[in-house]
Amino acid sequence: MKKDITLRKAIPRDAAQIVDLYQSVYQGDYSDPMMSETARLRAALGRDDYYWIVASIDDRIVGSVVYQHTLTGLAKVFGAVIENDCRGQNLTERMMEFGYAQLRAIAHVEVVYATTRTVSSAPQKLTANLGYRKLGIFPNVHKTSGYETHCLTALFTKSALDSRFTDFTLHPRLRPLFEIVRRECGLPAIPDDWIPHTSAENFSRARSALELELIHAPRLTKRRFDEGKNTLVAQDHHTFFPFQEPNLLISSADQDVEVFCYFSETDKHCVLIGIHDLRNAGFADIVEKASVILQDLGVRYIEFIIRADESEKIESAMQAGFIPCAYFPAMHLIGAQRYDFVIFSRSYEILNFRNIRLEGINREYLNQYLQLWKKNSLEPEPACAA
Repeated sequence: MKKDITLRKAIPRDAAQIVDLYQSVYQGDYSDPMMSETARLRAALGRDDYYWIVASIDDRIVGSVVYQHTLTGLAKVFGAVIENDCRGQNLTERMMEFGYAQLRAIAHVEVVYATTRTVSSAPQKLTANLGYRKLGIFPNVHKTSGYETHCLTALFTKSALDSRFTDFTLHPRLRPLFEIVRRECGLPAIPDDWIPHTSAENFSRARSALELELIHAPRLTKRRFDEGKNTLVAQDHHTFFPFQEPNLLISSADQDVEVFCYFSETDKHCVLIGIHDLRNAGFADIVEKASVILQDLGVRYIEFIIRADESEKIESAMQAGFIPCAYFPAMHLIGAQRYDFVIFSRSYEILNFRNIRLEGINREYLNQYLQLWKKNSLEPEPACAA
């Protein structure tokens, strides 16, 4: 006789069972270390910014999915796992719908994003069925049993899209990516910007003057970041990266330049969370030199986000060899308006997309990424004087 499956919010005492479930399904290959550390997972279950859903049969947990949310109405859903014997019952979809309904009621969430695996088309179809919009791809973003490309999707309320900041011009090289997102989400048009270029001579001179070094001290890094968070956010929009805390610091000797990073030892994935630049060394130079240090550390993938209206910084990111791979409208609430962000990435692995399964416009995103990769990597344009 088939037993009923119950959906509920997880509690701290569920931690050991949840860890066992991830270990059983992923055989220790899941990229988020929280899913393998009972104490850390138990702490997350007690936090207000997590809403963790489990599916259970009697007292046995057979499925799990996680929502994490901010005070500004942004949430991410991740970590979906189903016991092998319970697949084929739409459990992931049911847990995601259950969690979203709860968050809309208690936390006024307006935007939820998810990344989907591409080893099969099923996760992409699932999020599409729930109304998620496709926003781009992350080539080689994680490594489980092999290197994986993920897709970015998001679910928007009407009020979130209605409150978008749109009084800006778009960096011209973002145009093809933005047009795919605009068609997918029904966004209004944005005119192109004109980007002045830093001269190659000045760019080279700036690069030669900056020296950075690695400080691998997670608690110090977190304290430094928290101490300057309010000042950094006011000065530099790049300091915003949702749901990540730094555990690695790259700094100049005088601490006038600091780069705050999250580095995953598990799969060598790295996120640049914030940059403190009292020296005015320049975004391109800082990111380029920090990337060299991270590559020497063994990082195989780097990611960061930039607000879509910051064309100068977007130009600098491209000068530093990073490629825009996704465009996220209405991502972050500042005041009364939601701002668009662009996700930039760089993979140090050989790109290989033969084994991925892409649904719908995700294939367009891949083609656009490859065109930009070719332009940046094989046909680079030197910076020129304005």
